[in-house]
Amino acid sequence: MSLKPWIRFILIGGVAASLVACSSMHKKTTDESTINEANAAYQGEAQASGIGDESSFGDRADSSMQKASDRVYYFAYDSDVIRASDMPVINAHANYLLTHSRAKIMLEGHTDPRGSREYNIGLGERRAKAVSRYMMSKGVSPTQIRVVSYGAEKLASPARTEAAYQLDRRVVLVYTQR
Repeated sequence: MSLKPWIRFILIGGVAASLVACSSMHKKTTDESTINEANAAYQGEAQASGIGDESSFGDRADSSMQKASDRVYYFAYDSDVIRASDMPVINAHANYLLTHSRAKIMLEGHTDPRGSREYNIGLGERRAKAVSRYMMSKGVSPTQIRVVSYGAEKLASPARTEAAYQLDRRVVLVYTQR
């Protein structure tokens, strides 16, 4: 019976040490070359499925929306703040939605595999909602936007490195109706 308090002490100490170690990890800045490689890979997948550089949005004026890589927005670790560099292309999509009232999009929120399933689903949703709120602030109707969170269910890279984690922390914009 005297063994149980020691086991409890060891378990609680181990959990506390793990939490301290996790919280003291240095947050790395996003490596732009890694993101560019991911965009190129995503663009290749999109072209194979019939969308990408050759696709057309009809009468839209902004040609920057043609690239599938312009539909992936990356986030910092444990953050739902949109990068300033992504805002111009999100604005272009918002303008398209404003001029095409029948068009609809789905914003897919994703996370890296660290953290619990519940936390990652919530973080993916917060990321997708951040993009949704930004688009609605530009005048897009909420009926044109659907938000879904996959958490860590659909990883961009199966590797367990910081570079792979950077690729996993994203929102993907998908047109469901044009």
